[in-house]
Amino acid sequence: MAVNWFDRAIASVAPRAAARRVLARQAFETLARGYDGAARRRRTDGWRAPASSADTEIGMAGALLRDRMRDLVRNNPHAAKAVAVLVNNIVGAGIMPRAASGDEALDRRVDDLFERWAEACDADGQLDFYGLQTLICREMIEAGEVLVRRRLRRS
Repeated sequence: MAVNWFDRAIASVAPRAAARRVLARQAFETLARGYDGAARRRRTDGWRAPASSADTEIGMAGALLRDRMRDLVRNNPHAAKAVAVLVNNIVGAGIMPRAASGDEALDRRVDDLFERWAEACDADGQLDFYGLQTLICREMIEAGEVLVRRRLRRS
């Protein structure tokens, strides 16, 4: 907000009064302006803002949004980098559970059993537990949802 010649004249005689005047004018302009999102102007003419919930909107266009997101990640290096950074920040090297029963021998046994399972937990044999975590997180970001199914297999 610019200070006009009248404010400068007042400031030369009564600086506190001039400061109060400028602050009062700023407060009034803030109140008068309101929310830009509620304004009806040229910039907001085409803005479609339905009163439905986010779940309803995604339910109606979920498949299209998912397909566009996947296409964007495949064809736009900025989108691909954003997904990679998010996955790295969320999962990192993987969530590594450790047993903490208080019995050191039992904890070692449980940790050993988990590590053996973690290496072979993928039904397709492609990834370990930590690779699946990364894939799950990536799918959650790209598609908005993921379904994980645990299949028990015979020895």
